Amino acid sequence: MKLDLPLAHPVARATMLCAVLALCGWLLYLVLCDFMVGALTDERIRMTADTSPASFITAPFNDDRVGVHPDVVAAAARYLPNSPRLHMRLAEYQRYREKDQWDFARYHAKQAIRLSPHDYRPRLQLAAIELSREDVHAAEQSVRAALQLAPGNLEAHWQLGSLLLSKGDLAGSLEAFRVAASGHEAYFLAALKLVWDASGENADAVRAITPDSPKERIGLAQFLLEQSRPLESAAVFRQIDHDALLGDRKSSHYLNSLIAAGHFALARDLWCGLRRWGSEAPEETTNLMWNGGFESGILVDFAQFDWSIRTSGYARTSIDGQTAHSGRRSLRVDFVGRDTTRLEEEIRQLTLVRPGTRYRLHYYVKTEGLSAPEGPRVVLFGTSSREWIAASDPAPAGSNGWQQRTLEFAASSPALTVAIQQRPRFSYEEPTRGTVWFDDFEVREIHAR
Repeated sequence: MKLDLPLAHPVARATMLCAVLALCGWLLYLVLCDFMVGALTDERIRMTADTSPASFITAPFNDDRVGVHPDVVAAAARYLPNSPRLHMRLAEYQRYREKDQWDFARYHAKQAIRLSPHDYRPRLQLAAIELSREDVHAAEQSVRAALQLAPGNLEAHWQLGSLLLSKGDLAGSLEAFRVAASGHEAYFLAALKLVWDASGENADAVRAITPDSPKERIGLAQFLLEQSRPLESAAVFRQIDHDALLGDRKSSHYLNSLIAAGHFALARDLWCGLRRWGSEAPEETTNLMWNGGFESGILVDFAQFDWSIRTSGYARTSIDGQTAHSGRRSLRVDFVGRDTTRLEEEIRQLTLVRPGTRYRLHYYVKTEGLSAPEGPRVVLFGTSSREWIAASDPAPAGSNGWQQRTLEFAASSPALTVAIQQRPRFSYEEPTRGTVWFDDFEVREIHAR
Protein backbone atom coordinates (compact mmCIF):
# COMPACT_ATOMS: atom_id res chain seq x y z
CA MET A 1 0.00 0.00 0.00
CA LYS A 2 1.42 3.36 -1.03
CA LEU A 3 0.41 6.74 0.35
CA ASP A 4 1.12 9.60 -1.98
CA LEU A 5 0.72 13.15 -0.67
CA PRO A 6 1.44 15.62 -3.45
CA LEU A 7 2.67 18.95 -2.06
CA ALA A 8 2.87 20.99 -5.22
CA HIS A 9 1.58 24.21 -3.69
CA PRO A 10 4.18 26.27 -1.74
CA VAL A 11 1.75 26.86 1.11
CA ALA A 12 1.28 23.10 1.57
CA ARG A 13 5.02 22.58 1.59
CA ALA A 14 5.54 25.32 4.13
CA THR A 15 2.79 23.93 6.31
CA MET A 16 4.30 20.42 6.22
CA LEU A 17 7.75 21.78 7.00
CA CYS A 18 6.43 23.69 9.99
CA ALA A 19 4.60 20.59 11.23
CA VAL A 20 7.76 18.48 10.97
CA LEU A 21 9.83 21.13 12.74
CA ALA A 22 7.21 21.42 15.47
CA LEU A 23 7.16 17.67 15.96
CA CYS A 24 10.96 17.52 16.14
CA GLY A 25 10.99 20.41 18.58
CA TRP A 26 8.39 18.71 20.75
CA LEU A 27 10.36 15.46 20.74
CA LEU A 28 13.55 17.35 21.59
CA TYR A 29 11.73 19.08 24.43
CA LEU A 30 10.54 15.73 25.81
CA VAL A 31 14.04 14.28 25.57
CA LEU A 32 15.58 17.28 27.33
CA CYS A 33 12.94 17.17 30.07
CA ASP A 34 13.51 13.46 30.59
CA PHE A 35 17.27 14.01 30.72
CA MET A 36 16.87 16.81 33.25
CA VAL A 37 14.54 14.78 35.46
CA GLY A 38 16.85 11.75 35.22
CA ALA A 39 19.90 13.82 36.16
CA LEU A 40 18.14 15.44 39.09
CA THR A 41 16.72 12.19 40.46
CA ASP A 42 19.77 9.94 39.94
CA GLU A 43 20.01 7.96 43.19
CA ARG A 44 23.79 7.71 42.83
CA ILE A 45 24.07 11.50 43.24
CA ARG A 46 23.15 12.86 46.64
CA MET A 47 21.15 16.05 47.14
CA THR A 48 23.06 18.68 49.09
CA ALA A 49 23.04 22.43 49.49
CA ASP A 50 26.87 22.45 49.39
CA THR A 51 27.09 22.07 45.62
CA SER A 52 26.71 24.42 42.66
CA PRO A 53 23.37 24.63 40.80
CA ALA A 54 24.94 23.37 37.55
CA SER A 55 26.32 20.15 39.03
CA PHE A 56 23.32 18.11 37.93
CA ILE A 57 24.34 18.72 34.30
CA THR A 58 28.05 17.96 34.67
CA ALA A 59 27.78 15.00 37.09
CA PRO A 60 26.49 12.38 34.61
CA PHE A 61 29.35 13.19 32.20
CA ASN A 62 32.38 13.45 34.49
CA ASP A 63 31.23 10.93 37.13
CA ASP A 64 31.30 13.70 39.72
CA ARG A 65 29.36 12.66 42.83
CA VAL A 66 29.45 16.10 44.51
CA GLY A 67 25.67 16.31 44.50
CA VAL A 68 22.67 18.19 43.19
CA HIS A 69 21.35 21.39 44.75
CA PRO A 70 17.83 21.09 46.30
CA ASP A 71 16.77 24.49 44.93
CA VAL A 72 17.37 23.23 41.41
CA VAL A 73 15.15 20.20 42.06
CA ALA A 74 12.45 22.41 43.58
CA ALA A 75 12.57 24.75 40.55
CA ALA A 76 12.31 21.79 38.21
CA ALA A 77 9.32 20.47 40.15
CA ARG A 78 7.58 23.82 39.74
CA TYR A 79 8.29 23.79 36.01
CA LEU A 80 7.34 20.08 35.67
CA PRO A 81 4.66 19.66 38.36
CA ASN A 82 3.49 16.33 36.91
CA SER A 83 6.78 14.50 37.42
CA PRO A 84 6.40 11.96 40.28
CA ARG A 85 10.16 11.35 40.31
CA LEU A 86 10.92 14.97 41.21
CA HIS A 87 8.35 14.92 44.01
CA MET A 88 9.80 11.66 45.35
CA ARG A 89 13.28 13.17 45.29
CA LEU A 90 12.17 16.22 47.24
CA ALA A 91 10.21 14.12 49.73
CA GLU A 92 13.27 11.96 50.40
CA TYR A 93 15.49 15.00 50.93
CA GLN A 94 13.13 16.93 53.20
CA ARG A 95 12.31 13.83 55.23
CA TYR A 96 15.80 13.96 56.81
CA ARG A 97 15.76 17.71 57.50
CA GLU A 98 14.38 19.62 60.47
CA LYS A 99 10.87 18.97 61.76
CA ASP A 100 9.51 22.10 60.09
CA GLN A 101 10.33 20.52 56.72
CA TRP A 102 8.39 17.31 57.32
CA ASP A 103 5.10 18.84 56.15
CA PHE A 104 6.75 19.67 52.82
CA ALA A 105 8.09 16.13 52.61
CA ARG A 106 4.61 14.79 53.25
CA TYR A 107 3.15 17.06 50.57
CA HIS A 108 5.63 15.90 47.92
CA ALA A 109 5.11 12.23 48.81
CA LYS A 110 1.35 12.62 48.40
CA GLN A 111 1.85 14.39 45.08
CA ALA A 112 3.99 11.47 43.88
CA ILE A 113 1.22 9.07 44.95
CA ARG A 114 -1.38 11.10 43.08
CA LEU A 115 0.73 11.22 39.92
CA SER A 116 1.81 7.60 40.07
CA PRO A 117 -0.98 5.70 41.89
CA HIS A 118 0.34 2.24 40.98
CA ASP A 119 3.88 2.82 42.28
CA TYR A 120 4.49 1.46 45.78
CA ARG A 121 7.65 3.52 46.42
CA PRO A 122 6.05 6.90 47.25
CA ARG A 123 3.73 5.11 49.67
CA LEU A 124 6.74 3.72 51.50
CA GLN A 125 8.22 7.22 51.53
CA LEU A 126 5.02 8.57 53.01
CA ALA A 127 5.03 5.82 55.65
CA ALA A 128 8.56 6.76 56.72
CA ILE A 129 7.57 10.45 56.91
CA GLU A 130 4.46 9.66 58.95
CA LEU A 131 6.57 7.58 61.30
CA SER A 132 8.95 10.52 61.77
CA ARG A 133 5.87 12.60 62.64
CA GLU A 134 4.96 9.86 65.18
CA ASP A 135 1.73 9.09 63.37
CA VAL A 136 2.13 5.31 63.54
CA HIS A 137 -1.43 4.58 62.43
CA ALA A 138 -1.08 6.62 59.21
CA ALA A 139 2.34 5.07 58.57
CA GLU A 140 0.90 1.58 58.89
CA GLN A 141 -1.90 2.40 56.44
CA SER A 142 0.64 3.63 53.89
CA VAL A 143 2.80 0.52 54.24
CA ARG A 144 -0.18 -1.79 53.86
CA ALA A 145 -1.25 0.15 50.77
CA ALA A 146 2.26 -0.32 49.36
CA LEU A 147 2.05 -4.05 50.07
CA GLN A 148 -1.20 -4.28 48.13
CA LEU A 149 0.66 -2.91 45.11
CA ALA A 150 3.84 -4.93 45.66
CA PRO A 151 3.10 -7.91 47.94
CA GLY A 152 6.54 -9.40 47.41
CA ASN A 153 8.55 -6.28 48.18
CA LEU A 154 11.00 -6.98 51.01
CA GLU A 155 11.41 -3.36 52.07
CA ALA A 156 7.67 -3.00 52.55
CA HIS A 157 7.51 -6.11 54.73
CA TRP A 158 10.49 -4.83 56.73
CA GLN A 159 8.80 -1.45 57.30
CA LEU A 160 5.59 -3.15 58.36
CA GLY A 161 7.43 -5.34 60.85
CA SER A 162 9.27 -2.32 62.26
CA LEU A 163 6.02 -0.36 62.58
CA LEU A 164 4.20 -3.16 64.35
CA LEU A 165 7.16 -3.62 66.67
CA SER A 166 7.15 0.09 67.52
CA LYS A 167 3.46 -0.29 68.43
CA GLY A 168 4.34 -3.13 70.79
CA ASP A 169 2.73 -5.74 68.53
CA LEU A 170 5.54 -8.29 68.65
CA ALA A 171 3.37 -11.22 67.52
CA GLY A 172 2.10 -9.29 64.50
CA SER A 173 5.57 -8.19 63.45
CA LEU A 174 7.05 -11.70 63.33
CA GLU A 175 5.44 -12.76 60.03
CA ALA A 176 6.45 -9.51 58.32
CA PHE A 177 10.03 -9.91 59.53
CA ARG A 178 10.04 -13.54 58.43
CA VAL A 179 9.03 -12.61 54.86
CA ALA A 180 11.68 -9.88 54.70
CA ALA A 181 14.31 -12.22 56.15
CA SER A 182 13.54 -14.91 53.60
CA GLY A 183 14.60 -12.65 50.75
CA HIS A 184 17.82 -11.04 51.95
CA GLU A 185 20.43 -11.92 54.55
CA ALA A 186 20.84 -8.30 55.66
CA TYR A 187 17.16 -8.12 56.61
CA PHE A 188 17.48 -11.46 58.43
CA LEU A 189 20.46 -10.42 60.55
CA ALA A 190 18.91 -7.05 61.40
CA ALA A 191 15.57 -8.68 62.28
CA LEU A 192 17.29 -11.13 64.63
CA LYS A 193 18.73 -8.27 66.68
CA LEU A 194 15.51 -6.26 66.71
CA VAL A 195 13.26 -9.15 67.73
CA TRP A 196 15.80 -10.47 70.24
CA ASP A 197 15.87 -7.14 72.08
CA ALA A 198 12.14 -6.47 71.76
CA SER A 199 11.15 -9.93 72.99
CA GLY A 200 13.37 -9.80 76.05
CA GLU A 201 15.89 -12.26 74.53
CA ASN A 202 13.28 -14.89 73.72
CA ALA A 203 14.75 -17.69 71.60
CA ASP A 204 11.31 -18.79 70.39
CA ALA A 205 10.69 -15.32 68.94
CA VAL A 206 13.84 -15.35 66.80
CA ARG A 207 13.05 -18.90 65.71
CA ALA A 208 9.66 -17.68 64.49
CA ILE A 209 11.20 -15.16 62.06
CA THR A 210 13.83 -17.58 60.75
CA PRO A 211 13.06 -19.05 57.32
CA ASP A 212 13.26 -22.83 56.87
CA SER A 213 16.30 -22.75 54.59
CA PRO A 214 19.51 -24.28 56.02
CA LYS A 215 21.49 -21.08 55.44
CA GLU A 216 19.25 -19.03 57.73
CA ARG A 217 19.04 -21.85 60.28
CA ILE A 218 22.83 -21.89 60.51
CA GLY A 219 22.71 -18.11 60.90
CA LEU A 220 20.22 -18.47 63.76
CA ALA A 221 22.45 -21.03 65.47
CA GLN A 222 25.41 -18.66 65.14
CA PHE A 223 23.34 -15.76 66.49
CA LEU A 224 22.19 -17.69 69.55
CA LEU A 225 25.77 -18.75 70.23
CA GLU A 226 26.87 -15.10 70.09
CA GLN A 227 24.15 -14.33 72.66
CA SER A 228 25.68 -16.92 75.02
CA ARG A 229 22.92 -19.49 74.43
CA PRO A 230 25.04 -22.50 73.38
CA LEU A 231 22.49 -25.24 74.20
CA GLU A 232 19.64 -23.57 72.32
CA SER A 233 22.06 -22.81 69.51
CA ALA A 234 23.13 -26.44 69.28
CA ALA A 235 19.48 -27.56 69.26
CA VAL A 236 18.88 -25.45 66.15
CA PHE A 237 22.04 -26.82 64.52
CA ARG A 238 20.98 -30.43 65.10
CA GLN A 239 17.70 -29.86 63.25
CA ILE A 240 19.40 -28.79 60.02
CA ASP A 241 19.70 -31.29 57.19
CA HIS A 242 23.02 -33.15 57.30
CA ASP A 243 23.89 -32.71 53.62
CA ALA A 244 23.12 -29.00 53.82
CA LEU A 245 25.48 -28.66 56.79
CA LEU A 246 28.32 -30.40 55.01
CA GLY A 247 27.74 -28.25 51.93
CA ASP A 248 27.90 -24.90 53.70
CA ARG A 249 31.15 -23.52 55.11
CA LYS A 250 29.17 -21.47 57.62
CA SER A 251 28.50 -24.66 59.56
CA SER A 252 32.26 -25.20 59.81
CA HIS A 253 32.63 -21.62 61.02
CA TYR A 254 29.91 -22.30 63.61
CA LEU A 255 31.82 -25.32 64.99
CA ASN A 256 34.97 -23.21 65.13
CA SER A 257 33.05 -20.55 67.07
CA LEU A 258 31.89 -23.15 69.60
CA ILE A 259 35.48 -24.27 70.10
CA ALA A 260 36.74 -20.69 70.42
CA ALA A 261 34.09 -20.05 73.09
CA GLY A 262 35.33 -23.06 75.06
CA HIS A 263 32.35 -25.35 74.40
CA PHE A 264 34.58 -28.26 73.42
CA ALA A 265 32.29 -31.13 74.40
CA LEU A 266 29.29 -29.60 72.65
CA ALA A 267 31.31 -28.93 69.50
CA ARG A 268 32.67 -32.47 69.54
CA ASP A 269 29.18 -33.93 69.93
CA LEU A 270 27.85 -31.95 66.94
CA TRP A 271 30.94 -32.77 64.89
CA CYS A 272 30.62 -36.49 65.62
CA GLY A 273 26.96 -36.28 64.60
CA LEU A 274 28.04 -35.04 61.19
CA ARG A 275 30.60 -37.81 60.81
CA ARG A 276 28.23 -40.55 61.98
CA TRP A 277 25.70 -39.55 59.33
CA GLY A 278 28.38 -39.61 56.66
CA SER A 279 29.92 -42.58 54.89
CA GLU A 280 32.45 -43.21 57.65
CA ALA A 281 31.56 -44.02 61.26
CA PRO A 282 33.75 -42.85 64.15
CA GLU A 283 36.00 -45.32 65.89
CA GLU A 284 33.99 -46.98 68.63
CA THR A 285 36.98 -47.58 70.89
CA THR A 286 38.48 -46.08 74.02
CA ASN A 287 41.06 -44.27 71.88
CA LEU A 288 40.44 -40.54 72.41
CA MET A 289 42.09 -39.58 69.13
CA TRP A 290 40.08 -39.58 65.95
CA ASN A 291 41.51 -41.27 62.87
CA GLY A 292 44.71 -42.19 64.67
CA GLY A 293 45.69 -44.56 61.86
CA PHE A 294 44.83 -42.08 59.05
CA GLU A 295 42.46 -44.66 57.54
CA SER A 296 39.50 -42.26 57.17
CA GLY A 297 39.35 -39.44 54.71
CA ILE A 298 39.82 -35.95 56.14
CA LEU A 299 37.15 -33.34 55.40
CA VAL A 300 39.10 -30.11 54.97
CA ASP A 301 36.34 -27.82 56.23
CA PHE A 302 35.34 -30.22 59.02
CA ALA A 303 38.67 -31.17 60.54
CA GLN A 304 37.90 -29.61 63.92
CA PHE A 305 38.58 -32.88 65.78
CA ASP A 306 40.32 -34.71 62.94
CA TRP A 307 43.84 -34.19 61.67
CA SER A 308 44.34 -30.64 60.45
CA ILE A 309 47.05 -30.67 57.79
CA ARG A 310 48.23 -27.38 56.30
CA THR A 311 50.88 -26.59 53.73
CA SER A 312 54.42 -25.77 54.82
CA GLY A 313 57.40 -24.26 53.04
CA TYR A 314 59.69 -26.77 54.76
CA ALA A 315 57.96 -30.09 54.09
CA ARG A 316 55.36 -31.81 51.92
CA THR A 317 52.75 -33.65 53.97
CA SER A 318 50.56 -36.38 52.50
CA ILE A 319 48.61 -39.53 53.33
CA ASP A 320 50.67 -42.53 52.13
CA GLY A 321 48.60 -45.46 50.88
CA GLN A 322 51.67 -47.67 50.29
CA THR A 323 53.34 -47.61 53.71
CA ALA A 324 51.66 -48.26 57.08
CA HIS A 325 52.40 -49.79 60.46
CA SER A 326 48.90 -51.27 60.47
CA GLY A 327 45.95 -50.86 58.18
CA ARG A 328 46.50 -49.33 54.76
CA ARG A 329 47.68 -45.76 55.30
CA SER A 330 49.99 -43.54 57.32
CA LEU A 331 51.07 -39.90 57.48
CA ARG A 332 54.13 -39.08 55.37
CA VAL A 333 56.33 -35.99 55.79
CA ASP A 334 58.91 -35.28 53.07
CA PHE A 335 61.35 -32.52 53.99
CA VAL A 336 62.37 -30.27 51.09
CA GLY A 337 65.84 -29.38 52.40
CA ARG A 338 65.41 -25.74 53.47
CA ASP A 339 67.70 -24.50 56.19
CA THR A 340 66.39 -23.76 59.69
CA THR A 341 63.48 -26.14 59.17
CA ARG A 342 60.42 -25.33 61.25
CA LEU A 343 57.10 -27.13 61.78
CA GLU A 344 54.64 -25.59 64.23
CA GLU A 345 50.93 -26.25 63.78
CA GLU A 346 50.87 -27.58 60.23
CA ILE A 347 49.99 -31.07 61.52
CA ARG A 348 47.75 -31.21 64.58
CA GLN A 349 44.57 -32.61 66.13
CA LEU A 350 42.35 -31.27 68.93
CA THR A 351 41.48 -33.98 71.47
CA LEU A 352 39.13 -33.88 74.45
CA VAL A 353 40.34 -35.05 77.87
CA ARG A 354 39.30 -34.75 81.51
CA PRO A 355 41.25 -32.30 83.66
CA GLY A 356 43.17 -34.00 86.47
CA THR A 357 43.25 -37.37 84.68
CA ARG A 358 46.42 -39.10 83.53
CA TYR A 359 46.73 -40.38 79.97
CA ARG A 360 49.16 -42.32 77.82
CA LEU A 361 49.88 -41.47 74.18
CA HIS A 362 51.18 -44.22 71.84
CA TYR A 363 52.28 -43.77 68.25
CA TYR A 364 54.67 -45.29 65.71
CA VAL A 365 57.36 -43.54 63.68
CA LYS A 366 59.50 -44.63 60.73
CA THR A 367 62.30 -42.74 58.93
CA GLU A 368 64.15 -42.97 55.64
CA GLY A 369 67.32 -40.97 54.97
CA LEU A 370 66.45 -38.48 57.70
CA SER A 371 69.20 -35.90 58.18
CA ALA A 372 68.41 -33.11 60.64
CA PRO A 373 69.97 -31.13 63.51
CA GLU A 374 67.03 -32.49 65.50
CA GLY A 375 64.16 -34.40 63.88
CA PRO A 376 60.42 -33.80 64.30
CA ARG A 377 58.70 -34.87 67.49
CA VAL A 378 55.16 -35.32 68.77
CA VAL A 379 54.16 -32.67 71.31
CA LEU A 380 51.07 -31.92 73.40
CA PHE A 381 49.95 -28.46 74.44
CA GLY A 382 46.81 -26.96 75.96
CA THR A 383 44.23 -24.66 74.41
CA SER A 384 45.28 -21.54 76.31
CA SER A 385 49.03 -21.83 75.81
CA ARG A 386 51.44 -23.08 73.16
CA GLU A 387 53.88 -24.30 75.79
CA TRP A 388 54.46 -28.05 75.65
CA ILE A 389 52.70 -30.21 78.22
CA ALA A 390 54.74 -33.17 77.06
CA ALA A 391 57.00 -33.97 74.12
CA SER A 392 58.45 -37.15 72.65
CA ASP A 393 62.06 -37.74 71.62
CA PRO A 394 62.90 -36.55 68.09
CA ALA A 395 62.42 -38.98 65.21
CA PRO A 396 65.61 -41.06 64.76
CA ALA A 397 68.09 -39.96 62.12
CA GLY A 398 68.91 -42.18 59.17
CA SER A 399 66.68 -45.03 57.98
CA ASN A 400 64.76 -46.93 60.64
CA GLY A 401 61.79 -49.30 60.69
CA TRP A 402 58.65 -48.70 62.69
CA GLN A 403 59.35 -47.75 66.32
CA GLN A 404 56.79 -47.23 69.07
CA ARG A 405 56.96 -44.06 71.14
CA THR A 406 55.06 -43.45 74.39
CA LEU A 407 54.20 -40.30 76.34
CA GLU A 408 52.45 -40.02 79.69
CA PHE A 409 50.87 -36.79 80.85
CA ALA A 410 48.28 -35.30 83.21
CA ALA A 411 45.52 -33.23 81.63
CA SER A 412 45.02 -29.74 83.05
CA SER A 413 42.33 -28.52 80.61
CA PRO A 414 39.28 -30.10 78.90
CA ALA A 415 41.06 -30.19 75.54
CA LEU A 416 44.59 -30.46 74.25
CA THR A 417 46.31 -30.43 70.89
CA VAL A 418 48.49 -33.25 69.59
CA ALA A 419 50.92 -31.86 67.02
CA ILE A 420 54.01 -32.85 65.07
CA GLN A 421 56.56 -30.10 65.48
CA GLN A 422 60.16 -29.27 64.73
CA ARG A 423 61.54 -26.15 66.34
CA PRO A 424 65.06 -24.94 65.54
CA ARG A 425 67.23 -24.17 68.55
CA PHE A 426 69.29 -21.49 66.80
CA SER A 427 68.63 -18.70 64.29
CA TYR A 428 70.34 -20.79 61.61
CA GLU A 429 70.50 -24.56 61.33
CA GLU A 430 71.43 -26.99 58.59
CA PRO A 431 68.55 -28.09 56.35
CA THR A 432 66.43 -31.13 57.24
CA ARG A 433 66.19 -33.80 54.52
CA GLY A 434 64.59 -37.20 54.24
CA THR A 435 61.17 -38.73 55.00
CA VAL A 436 59.31 -39.52 58.21
CA TRP A 437 56.13 -41.60 58.58
CA PHE A 438 53.73 -41.52 61.56
CA ASP A 439 50.95 -44.02 62.29
CA ASP A 440 48.60 -45.52 64.89
CA PHE A 441 48.16 -42.65 67.33
CA GLU A 442 46.30 -43.58 70.51
CA VAL A 443 45.45 -41.60 73.63
CA ARG A 444 44.01 -43.69 76.45
CA GLU A 445 43.28 -43.03 80.09
CA ILE A 446 45.62 -44.62 82.61
CA HIS A 447 43.47 -46.47 85.12
CA ALA A 448 44.81 -46.73 88.67
CA ARG A 449 45.40 -50.31 89.83
